[in-house]
Amino acid sequence: MKIAVSSLGTSLDAWTGEPFGMCSQFLVVDTESMDYVVIAVPPDEIDPSKVSLTAIRAIATQGAECVITGGIKDICRQTLTALGIEVVVKTSPMTVREAVETYLSNGPQAVMDYVPMPTRVAVASHGSSLDATLSQKGEPCTSFVLVDPETMGYEVVRVTEAESLERASVNAVRAAARSGATVVITPQIRPSCCTALRALAISVALADEELTVRQAVEAYQRGELVSPPTL
Repeated sequence: MKIAVSSLGTSLDAWTGEPFGMCSQFLVVDTESMDYVVIAVPPDEIDPSKVSLTAIRAIATQGAECVITGGIKDICRQTLTALGIEVVVKTSPMTVREAVETYLSNGPQAVMDYVPMPTRVAVASHGSSLDATLSQKGEPCTSFVLVDPETMGYEVVRVTEAESLERASVNAVRAAARSGATVVITPQIRPSCCTALRALAISVALADEELTVRQAVEAYQRGELVSPPTL
């Protein structure tokens, strides 16, 4: 069986993506081998509906029998269904691997009812407490304060020093990934680093550099922070 999953990255451990028609790529996974093909869907600024048509054609051509996505218009669902392709709308953040394995183990309803792992928020900071301010724009991230939003317990994750901003950014991505963070909050981020974090199933949120770590986490919980655009 082949399952097409909307994705923010190009690996099985990437986050599942945005609603159908807005996601720029899909992973078509062969469930027997877990091998996969990446389908890129170029944006169409003139007629967004063409993005959906391109995605439908590409998924059908790959022989997918199921699509897992973050949302879908009725007309797209009907078209896929008419082609014999099952549509499953997931409501919680999950990786492509988790989506496929959950579907195989317990069916489409399990994907829709999926409960994600506990959130751990890594806030880019120059300090080592909840009252420290975020790192400043244009300066390298030297550490993260890793926070459990449920208890507001925290620990400090150091970022290996580097001679250049570019290398420091790479080290920050690695530190966040190794810490077990599911979300990174930062005042700014390079597009390549944002892509790398999303491919590792880590969400990214932007916050004002004048906020404290505590304020940034609270703003994230209230849904007030924005994510960088998907490239």
